[in-house]
Amino acid sequence: MLSPVMSREQFEAVREFYRTEAVRERIAEFCGGEPFTCEYLVGFGEYLARNGYHRPLRLTDRPEELEGLMEEGLDLFRAVRDRKSTLAVWDIEYFNLDTWRGLYSDQLTYFELMEPVYREIDGLLREYGIPHLNDCTSSGYHYVSRIPFSSPVHRKLERIGPVEETLAEKYALVPGGDRKRTRPLPLRAGRGYSGIGRLHEYLSHLVIERSRGKSPLSVTISDTAVSRNGRGREGFSLDITQYADPLYMRDIRTTFSTHQKHKVYLGKVGERLARELPVYATVPRDNLSYRELFRIRKDLKLAAGHAAECTGLIPDAAAGWEKVIADYRRSKLFAFHRDFDRTAPDSPQAWPRTYWRLDPATLPPCAAAAIRNYTWGMLNPTSIRHLCRVLYALDWHPRHIAGLITSYYQSRPGWNIDWEKYHPETRANFWCRIYCGLIVTGNDDLADFNCRSHQEKGYCPAHWCGCKLENLRDKITGRA
Repeated sequence: MLSPVMSREQFEAVREFYRTEAVRERIAEFCGGEPFTCEYLVGFGEYLARNGYHRPLRLTDRPEELEGLMEEGLDLFRAVRDRKSTLAVWDIEYFNLDTWRGLYSDQLTYFELMEPVYREIDGLLREYGIPHLNDCTSSGYHYVSRIPFSSPVHRKLERIGPVEETLAEKYALVPGGDRKRTRPLPLRAGRGYSGIGRLHEYLSHLVIERSRGKSPLSVTISDTAVSRNGRGREGFSLDITQYADPLYMRDIRTTFSTHQKHKVYLGKVGERLARELPVYATVPRDNLSYRELFRIRKDLKLAAGHAAECTGLIPDAAAGWEKVIADYRRSKLFAFHRDFDRTAPDSPQAWPRTYWRLDPATLPPCAAAAIRNYTWGMLNPTSIRHLCRVLYALDWHPRHIAGLITSYYQSRPGWNIDWEKYHPETRANFWCRIYCGLIVTGNDDLADFNCRSHQEKGYCPAHWCGCKLENLRDKITGRA
């Protein structure tokens, strides 16, 4: 639902914020300096909603158009694709599958809930010696660093980052009419992006281990459902899902961008609250407490002053990431990834005889729902994780679970997603690698892999179906 709720005073305050010299300098630094090294820029916001944009986004590959995006009072994003480096982007955030209202109406309470995991992540990056920007948004943090293409570490990164042959072919194309794809994407950039995604997966495993018993929130990779409490189905997402998509498709909010999502998507917070809340600023936390940070974020004049004390430069963290590569290569997760990559999925010609012979009626109804309602079930993280757990318990190899999902992405009708821009095989491989990898390493303890928990999450389509998920869980734990 799009509706104008930003007052004229708020709109002018955003424009004035962007006219501040220090704010402009920080944004330019984040985009790569002069000249910008990011591939494109995106503006998002209420101004576009007011002017008839169904999706209030404006994309440009012309750096000089940044001025216009700021004058329109838009939130600003830069491409993750960079001409000189692989960016390491880690988005961590509170999520609630039922409502954003509490998060936006009481930011301090929810950032206090996130604080234990924030400290674990911050400590982990410091241990590895990874300098980073840690920009705070209205729902969490973005950790950003980079590995230059010129660094020897980047060659190590490329070696752990395989790219599917079908995706490599897509990277080489310039289809025309797509301002995100105006030139071929070098394979080294694609491999670097794949590699840094796997390293974030490895770090996510470490954070899940370290935060167990310390966080009041369930810590997950992506926003998979947990049982409801008084605030809803909430959790803490180590959101690395950008690595499920081609590099050319992803962008990230710039440092010192405004944050007005709640002004645009009113169904998440309600119109009254959307009108009352300020437009926030996205600022680096550095050594601030979350309370000090909130005081700055909610006041654009304070945020503009804070910009003079910060940097927007994305730091070169190659030395720290080299240490992560070394530990990852010695890990159980790396061994699982190697097995996953070496296992060939069935070819499209074989799908009618292999993957499509799976009868959903032979599965528990909760898992069958992901197949029968595939345009929902094979895009929803909770549903995908559940299908992975069930099929893994039934002795499916994770690469063949991914092959099954790929076959639906590529061949079945009704998708509300442009698979020419996104990539079926990469998306399916990512989800199955993530959720089966958590099982194999023991970081999915399967504690909620039972019928009652699935009902409490709101994902059970047939109570008293006669199936017992506990039996499938026992099959997995019996193999461990």
